[in-house]
Amino acid sequence: MNKLASELCSPVVTVNTDTTIENVLKDIDWSSISSVVVLDDDKHVIGIITEQDMIYAESIGIKKSDIKAWEICSKEIIKISPDETVSGAMELMAKHKVHHVLVMTGDYLEGIISTFDVLKELMKKR
Repeated sequence: MNKLASELCSPVVTVNTDTTIENVLKDIDWSSISSVVVLDDDKHVIGIITEQDMIYAESIGIKKSDIKAWEICSKEIIKISPDETVSGAMELMAKHKVHHVLVMTGDYLEGIISTFDVLKELMKKR
């Protein structure tokens, strides 16, 4: 897939580090997205919260009003530049066993590519 990452990436839903998990659950429409990116006050990426993270937090009984987004987010950021190919994003997902790759220019967050985005693109090629 030679399409550029910038052509496939979706807008990103973000939350601040101080946002509580309770608010992440309440304020985010999880039926239409599968992750949120956590940003600090300077808009730098701190981490990503996925549906799986939220399910895990729920399963261990985390008190959602006391825990902040930065405390539960995955801090290993897998990123790709906008001018790299979707194939490169797929390789990163497989290598790191993740479902989301952030599209970034330096520290600037441009979008996100999920495995679902890649799957939709593959289906168009059929």
